[in-house]
Amino acid sequence: MGRPVKWSRDLHLIRERAAQARTETWGRVDIEELFGVGRATAQTLMKAVGEVQPVGGAHFVERSSLLSFLDAMIDAPDFDQAFRSRILEADAPPSPKPLRIALPADLRSIMLRDLPAHISLSPGRLEITADSAVAMLESLALLAQAMQNDLAQVQAILEPPARPPDVEDDDLRAFLAELRSQHQS
Repeated sequence: MGRPVKWSRDLHLIRERAAQARTETWGRVDIEELFGVGRATAQTLMKAVGEVQPVGGAHFVERSSLLSFLDAMIDAPDFDQAFRSRILEADAPPSPKPLRIALPADLRSIMLRDLPAHISLSPGRLEITADSAVAMLESLALLAQAMQNDLAQVQAILEPPARPPDVEDDDLRAFLAELRSQHQS
């Protein structure tokens, strides 16, 4: 027989806290805090909860799955057996399929002016058209490289200087025009 699970005596309190929390998707750190456990135990708990979703290299469980798990553990006649059974029957968390995009060496020095027509930038707007997810990802990688190489030009397009304010006073307008001409020369 294994060690007793410390948090098992607090199931009702844990369930109440989970039900009242605003969190809809629970990550490992959230589970650690909710159950008062460490990293490895939180990972085991997430596996036992089931329906683990991979997002950006991390794993999450939905609140509804967490509450169902807690209800099942509360209602189980033998907590230890029910918990062990959940762990043994649980599927391994899915692992995301990595997408590998490598820019050819000749494109590593790409500048904003060299971007293809299907990638366009304008003040406050970025537009990329592609016929597949991989083509979109390749375009994003190309844009990221151009932005890294030519950030000042990207900022000039995306964040143009503010338009001077409209001034109704003729003397003030003449004074501001003179200041602008001195600043530009």
